[in-house]
Amino acid sequence: MADVAVVTDSTTDLPRPLIEELGIRVVPMSVTFRDRTFISRITITDEEFYERLASADELPTTAQPAPGWFEEAYADAADDGADAVVSIHVSGALSGTVSVARTMGEQAPLPVHVVDSRQVGTGLGLVVLAAHQVATGGGSVDEVIQAADRAAAAVRSFVVVDTMDYLRRGGRLTGTQAIVGNVLRVKPILGIVDGRVEVLERTRTWSRAVGRVAALAAEVADGGPVQVAVSHAMAPDRAEAVWEAIEDDVDVADRLEAFIGPVVGTHTGPGTVAVSVLPERR
Repeated sequence: MADVAVVTDSTTDLPRPLIEELGIRVVPMSVTFRDRTFISRITITDEEFYERLASADELPTTAQPAPGWFEEAYADAADDGADAVVSIHVSGALSGTVSVARTMGEQAPLPVHVVDSRQVGTGLGLVVLAAHQVATGGGSVDEVIQAADRAAAAVRSFVVVDTMDYLRRGGRLTGTQAIVGNVLRVKPILGIVDGRVEVLERTRTWSRAVGRVAALAAEVADGGPVQVAVSHAMAPDRAEAVWEAIEDDVDVADRLEAFIGPVVGTHTGPGTVAVSVLPERR
């Protein structure tokens, strides 16, 4: 049976200690402030990123991983004895990462199977964890891919941002959506729809947004156990309030706490809280 390695990218927003413990290879993206470029979570930490973001007079830009990072990750998997790689990445509608992975996979020293998760952040993270669990359990390449595809289709993510201006300036929302939200001073609840960021609902206050996110999580759970990941951008108190609301209404079988890293944080801004929910298979 093939030894399958799982590779992903730094939009996954899984906690670094967990990534290191599981041995998941992460291909990093970069963030550029004016004329200075940083490699996410390698040459800049999450805390340093948000400090720079707070004082920046221009929104930083993000870039997909350089081809060399893929080359290194795939070669490293081969050197460690893997027979194949399943490379799971941020939605192709949001980034060109999938395209670069496919190109570099054709040049890799072992078979590389690229999966467009149609997700981002902890939604992608839960997909990666589902695939990794099957891989470490001795699953075949096809079984690992199927696990990733099932999780990608089932996971739902809800994001509450302080302002939609970061998403608008980063080109991840239409100008009209952002302007309406900011003029009304609402707390929008965003979601990933067909691989893209869409406004699902608009609420007036954070407390109402928290209640709605908990209700949406309960709808996804539909009375069954779920894996839940909550991540935040310099907003631990808000994240804890979301946890409390969700755990009142949802059977949380597996709880994951994470931090929104530089790449996703560039487009959502500080104060953001994101929730990803994945029903367990019945």
